[in-house]
Amino acid sequence: MRSILVLFLVMSLFACSSGEDMALLHREITDVQRSVEELSSATADQQDLRRMEERMQQLTDQNMRSNADLAMQVESLQERMEALHSSLELTTRRLQEISQELSAARARSLATIPPVIVASADDPMANPEATNPGAGYTAPAATGITSDMPPEQLYRSAYEDYMRGNFDLAAQGFQEYIRRFPDTDLTDNALYWVGECYDAQELTAEALEIFTQVLADYANSDKAAAAQLKMGLLYLKSGDQGQGVVNLQYVVYEHPGTQEADLAREKLRSLGLNIR
Repeated sequence: MRSILVLFLVMSLFACSSGEDMALLHREITDVQRSVEELSSATADQQDLRRMEERMQQLTDQNMRSNADLAMQVESLQERMEALHSSLELTTRRLQEISQELSAARARSLATIPPVIVASADDPMANPEATNPGAGYTAPAATGITSDMPPEQLYRSAYEDYMRGNFDLAAQGFQEYIRRFPDTDLTDNALYWVGECYDAQELTAEALEIFTQVLADYANSDKAAAAQLKMGLLYLKSGDQGQGVVNLQYVVYEHPGTQEADLAREKLRSLGLNIR
């Protein structure tokens, strides 16, 4: 382009002889230069515009891909939440069924095990027939607790009140057992069932206090795992998930192989915590 411009100037110089013609030629050359500059600037602007359009298209494509990925992640999360909710409902129902089965099993065991033998010579349970659970044993009335009632009969009476739903009477019966017989093999059981009575009456704080006492006073009791499990469930029920999880984990690690450990593990899984 510039070579053509120079040739044009040389030819024009030879063709023009007057000063006026030279001035006109100079203006034409200036106009041509301005046109060339404008054309070059327009070309650069068009290239910049094309680059901007390409960049905008890239950003648009990237944004569309990101939105698609986000939508898939949200959908996946919703599916996982629905599955977790279903699992939690199943676990809750299973826990309720197991709790009912445990209560029924305890009731059957209490109805069949022989009464506790007291080493007193004048104790009526020292009769050899007392070793036979079906030998003339009559269950006491729910409210028939008397001061001379032997320990096994007092315990049975309190437990039968519990099974009938008379939780306040049952708690009184178990507490009376603990007061009168603080050192028998069933004292820790009686204390545990006081906690169950409070829990059945929605007295969460009182129930937690009793189960804590079971663990403090009878750390090696066969009720220790059950008391720890109940504490975990009660803390969760009261909204304290941190304490609930700690107590459930303690059941799993400190009482492996027990049914309580299995229940604690299932509850933890329902909360999204996998415990081996």
